[in-house]
Amino acid sequence: MAIDAAIGLLTTAAVVAPLSVAAPADAAAAWRSAASPGGRTVYVTNSANVGGAANVTRFSIGGTGALTPVDAVALGDRGGARSMVFTPDLRFAYLANTLVNRVVRFRIGPGGALERLGEVETPGPFAMAIAPDGKTIYVSNSGTRMVSPFTVGAGGELDPLRPVDTGAEAAKGVAVTPDGRFVYVSHGSPSDTTPTVMTGFALRSDGSVGREVARKEIGISGAETVITPDGRFVYVVNQGSNDVHGFRIGSGGTLTRVPRSPVDGGDFPEGAAISPDGRGLYVAAVGVESNDPDARAGQVLGFTIGDDGRLTETPRRVTMASPIGVGFSVDGRHLYVSDYTESIVNAFAVAPDGTLDLIQTAASNGPRPAFHSVNVLPSRRTAPAQ
Repeated sequence: MAIDAAIGLLTTAAVVAPLSVAAPADAAAAWRSAASPGGRTVYVTNSANVGGAANVTRFSIGGTGALTPVDAVALGDRGGARSMVFTPDLRFAYLANTLVNRVVRFRIGPGGALERLGEVETPGPFAMAIAPDGKTIYVSNSGTRMVSPFTVGAGGELDPLRPVDTGAEAAKGVAVTPDGRFVYVSHGSPSDTTPTVMTGFALRSDGSVGREVARKEIGISGAETVITPDGRFVYVVNQGSNDVHGFRIGSGGTLTRVPRSPVDGGDFPEGAAISPDGRGLYVAAVGVESNDPDARAGQVLGFTIGDDGRLTETPRRVTMASPIGVGFSVDGRHLYVSDYTESIVNAFAVAPDGTLDLIQTAASNGPRPAFHSVNVLPSRRTAPAQ
């Protein structure tokens, strides 16, 4: 999370609960026949940033939307597990760990079981995004001005492409447009006192980062950055200025501020998620005061997204101790929000008017789920034709 934005660590460790399925020995087509169809699995990354053992815990989603813990992959006694991304065919998953400068690779098995494959080095990985065709991932390098792209090999291996200077200090949130043409990067640190920028870049056919196409001022300490499923709008939450900025994405990747932007984002907003139908934005405001996440209660805010991209807050905020990771079920009927200080995950039913009704509070099965700690395995899809 923001107060530990420079903290994150992974050490090599064993699986807490043994995985029941080994990787098949034959070709990818045979493997995919046994792989998870997706849509019914949530992974919670427990950072252990203030002690304990970090892990990735797998939960299954029941018919009512409630979560059931299945197993966990141990990540060592030094914390830092954060963002995860998945290839569209659901064969591989990747996890960012900051202070040990590693991205961890996993094979996804039946039911979403994770088999650890290895690691690659990159400085301070924080947030990640994956291209829609699944061939490239983009990793923000916290504490630097860089985003590092990697190509995804047939066996899930990652090969580095040339890192790019994002044009501002402290690269943070990363998001790729659904058509795979542009990547946007937010910037900033919680200690900042002045606004920063979001920059956008064109993506080349090989996945490498090309020319800058956009540079817009945002708030203080930009965090999670999200794009609507139709690719029309991008939003960024800003921790230091307590607001949400929204922009329309032009045909050439340019950014134009949406009406009424920015809007109030609660106290220290850090996490964000857009509903699968593109009509709602939900923000997790941690509730930090004087760098202390226990100082005041946080909030989960909901917004409707207008046709012109403007945000209108739904009538009721939900109070949690320190909400941070946010993720939607594939059908959009349920929202899952992790809590950093309580080490829990709340499951909410999403009403037609966008309000949230709590249906379950579950232990996260590890200490301190942090930034981007709720990761819903999507439904399997094929890569778009090239």
